[in-house]
This record gives sequence, C-alpha cells and structure tokens, in this order.
Amino acid sequence: MRFSFFPTPWKWRPREWLTKQYWVLETTDATFADKKGFSNADVDVVPPELRTWNWFNFMSLWIADGGNIGTMQISGSIMSLGLDIRQAIVVLVIGNCLNGVFTALQGYMGSRYHIPFTIATRASHGFWFSYFAVVSRLVLAFFYFGSNTYLVAQCTQIMIGAIWPSFLNIPNHIPTSVGITSGLMVAFLIGWLIQFPLLMIHPRNMRWLFFVKSVMAVGGTLAMVGWGVTKAGGGGPVFAQKGTLEGQTLAMAYVAGIVLTTNSRLTLAINIPDMSRYAKRPAETWWQAIIIPIVYIFFGICGILIASTSQIIYGSIIWSPLLIIPKWGSRAARFFIGFAFMITTIGTNIASNSVAAANDMTFCLPRYINLKRGAFIVSVLGAWAIQPWQIQKNAATLSAFLGGYTVVLGPLLGIMVTDFWLVHRGRLDVPSLYRVRGIYRYQKGVNWRAVVAYAVAVPINLPGLGHAVNNNIALPSAYINFYTANWFTGIAIASSIYMICCLVSPPTATLLDAPIEIDDLLPRQTVVEELVIGGGAGKAEEDIDGGKKPYTTVYVHSVD
Repeated sequence: MRFSFFPTPWKWRPREWLTKQYWVLETTDATFADKKGFSNADVDVVPPELRTWNWFNFMSLWIADGGNIGTMQISGSIMSLGLDIRQAIVVLVIGNCLNGVFTALQGYMGSRYHIPFTIATRASHGFWFSYFAVVSRLVLAFFYFGSNTYLVAQCTQIMIGAIWPSFLNIPNHIPTSVGITSGLMVAFLIGWLIQFPLLMIHPRNMRWLFFVKSVMAVGGTLAMVGWGVTKAGGGGPVFAQKGTLEGQTLAMAYVAGIVLTTNSRLTLAINIPDMSRYAKRPAETWWQAIIIPIVYIFFGICGILIASTSQIIYGSIIWSPLLIIPKWGSRAARFFIGFAFMITTIGTNIASNSVAAANDMTFCLPRYINLKRGAFIVSVLGAWAIQPWQIQKNAATLSAFLGGYTVVLGPLLGIMVTDFWLVHRGRLDVPSLYRVRGIYRYQKGVNWRAVVAYAVAVPINLPGLGHAVNNNIALPSAYINFYTANWFTGIAIASSIYMICCLVSPPTATLLDAPIEIDDLLPRQTVVEELVIGGGAGKAEEDIDGGKKPYTTVYVHSVD
C-alpha cells in the first residue's frame, strides 16, 4: 500500500468524497491479520528492506528531543521545588537514568520484532483489551500535540517580530476570555502551516529531520548559554545558592523532581516501539539507555544556566527561553534562535505526539486510516479542536490533569515491560499478535491479569489526582506524598499485581520455547503446517484460558 492520503487513482469526484467506501484503504496480502480490515501496511511488521535506523539515528532523535523548550522549563520546575543546583542535578541524573532504562526495555519490543507499540500491547492486554491501552495513549497525544504547537506559535511570533517589529503591535480583536491575541493567532496559523508538511513524512524517513533538529538543538542551546554567561560574567546566583530543605520535606522534593523528570518522557518511552521498529538490528535501541541520561542532563543543566544568568541580566529568574529571547536587541539573533527552537519543538511534537497518535489511530481504524491520514487528523484536531491557548489559560488545572495522567500510563508501561521481560521472557509469536483468535486472545480478547493490575494500580492514585486538580479536596498529607510518587507507585503496583496473577495462573498457551517471527515465515517455497495449542489434536482454543470453540492456526514457513 502506498503511503498516501487520497485513494489511488485520485479523481475529481467531490460527491464520492462523502462516502465511506471512498476512503477505504487498499490492503495487501502480506498482512497476517485473519480478517480484512484488522491491519494495513503501516500496522504490519516492517519488512527487512525498510529497517534502516542505526544507533546514530536514535542518538539524533534523543538529542533533538532533549534540546527543546520543555526540557529547560522542567529544569525550572525542579528548582522551584526548593532544591539547589547540586540537588537538581542529582534529580536529573536519577530521573533520566530511569527514563533511559525503561525506554530501552520498551524499545526492544519494536527493534526485536519490528512491530509498533499498538501491536505490542496485545501480548500483555489481549487482542481487544489492547484498544484500552492504545486509546489511553491517544487521548494524551492530542493534548500534548496542541501544547507543543502552541510553543511553535510562540517561536514563530518571535521570528516574525524580529523581521517586522510592527507585527508585535498588531491590535488585538479577540476577546480576552479566549486566551489568545490576534498576533499570536496569526503566528499560530503560520507555525501550524510550517509544521504540517513535516508531519506528512513517513516515520522511517525522518532520520534526516532528527539529525537537522539535533544540530539546531545543540547550536541554539549553546548560543543562549554563551550569551548568558558572557553577558552576566559568570554562571549567575543560582549556582551559589544553598538548599534550605531538610528531612522529609527534602526527601519529598527529590521524589517530586524525579517524577517530574520521568513523567516528561513517559509518553515517548511508551510509544518508542513506533520508532524502534525501523531499527536495523535489535541492539540498536540499547544505546538509548546511555544516550538519554547524557542528553537530558546536559540540556537540563543548560536550562538552569540560562535561567540563572537571567537573574543578573534582567533582575529576576526567567525559566523559559521564549521569555528571554524577545528581550534581545539583535533582531538577527532573535530570528535565528527562535527558528532553531521552532524546528526542535516541531521535531519533538512529531516524535512524541504526531507519530504516536497516527499509529494509534491507524491501529484503531486500519481500514480507513494510515499514518499520513492519522497525522493529518491529529494536526487538525490536536491544534484547532483542542485549542491549546485554553490549556495555557487554565495552565494550573490542566497541567495537573495531564501530569496526573501518569496514573494510567505508568501502570501501562509497567505491565508491558513486566509481561515482555519477566512473563514471556522476550519470546513472542508475532503472527498471533495480528489474529483475533490467536494465542493472545486470552479470554474473549481480554487478559484478565492486566485488568486486575489496572483495577488496583489506577484507583489508588485517583484521589491524589483529584487533589492535584482541585486543592479544595482535602487529603491526609501521607496520601498526598503517596500521589507525589505516582510514577513509582503506578509502575510498581501494576507490575507486582500483574506478575502475581501470572504466577498464580500462568498464561501457558502464550509461553513459548522460542519466538516466532515474521522473517521466519516469509516463504520462498511454502508448506502449510497446523500449530496445535491445547484442546486436543488438530485444535486450539478460541478462549485460550477458558477453553471453548476449537479452531486451527495455520502458519506458512519458508523452506530453504
């Protein structure tokens, strides 16, 4: 199937555009789905000739992602907890080491079997319950896409203002209640138009984009650091400040800072198989465990340094570079640094949100949506329907909610990593992941073990989320501290409960002696073989754990 938006051949027939049948995608015979419409070329296993990513490409991805505005703002949030620079660096080290380890563990699913995150969820959740995991990730992707597009708009406004200073004085004709000015709305539209064509690039071809973005990220950040240190005559007062917290208060500040760090990269850690599936070799993704801590610690310290020097230059600490750049007298500097941060923010938006949302929608509606159509949908809905300026207007409440979404995504990551590494020991039957009645059907398409893990891990953090969104909800301080550690508690509780359920009632039908991969089943000469999984000779069970409705699974093996 071609990576296209419109059906081919395209014809000018506006009336047909309104029919559902017009938008049905072409399906190929290569899919392992047992029903037409359950997969398409963008959901299928990546063929060998399209596995082109190496360790350098993944390094570019993470350098590009790390050198964005959000990373520097997170450093400010960590310092605002009352930690000094040395304590903040400890937080950055611990948090980003955890990010690196979990991203590498999750990413190996994609690099080993060349499947997207959406298909990988079926091994732990079951064929139908996997949609819960996918939609949970999809909802957050829309919100974060809008928030990052708003940052793109701010960068665009800086660039336009550097070229035409009068643009910054455009009269505002939009009501204050809307939360955005006329000038920023124009910048939002222009930034959105610049971002849109980049979203249409297929993820496997984004290596060059991330390389360019990584160069701009490093260049723009070092330029700001160099300007700040030169202008201030040193690192600023932040580096001389001593922490005043101690005891339990200090401990909880450490925990809160680490959770801020881990939560900021949780979404990309979960959907990293969407990118790692294009790896040449499985080992390519292990480098992420080393690259991620180095990259984010570096950019985090740069963010602190930039903010610290702003104290000397402007008289107050400014944690967002987007509030510092407009103060510069040099229009050329404002334009080029604004451009660098615009490109890095667009790249982050693509890797963390657009690719994830497009894959999720392609998985949910593979008959109608491919990655290009998914990117188009998230671009329109995430930017315009979500109205990110409203998110900024109600920043405290919505930020607390989006940050608290970890109560669902933390358990999701914990369940997937535990299932893959501890339960199935990295051995998957890839063709069965695409089949409604494959071995990952469990009971009526639901792995009850994952349901139990969610049922325990999610509700226990919901009162804390309610308090974070609305401080009028009274909770004991011990419980508030418990929620502060929601990344740890969500992953730990869900992983433990899931593992206990698997020990008490092992999913025996899915426990393999050796993995079954698509590469092993691509035929030159073919033979047909029945795979017997329980239920007697020549039969397997539709409800693997329940034991009903016999069926036969057929695999096509290559013969040398």
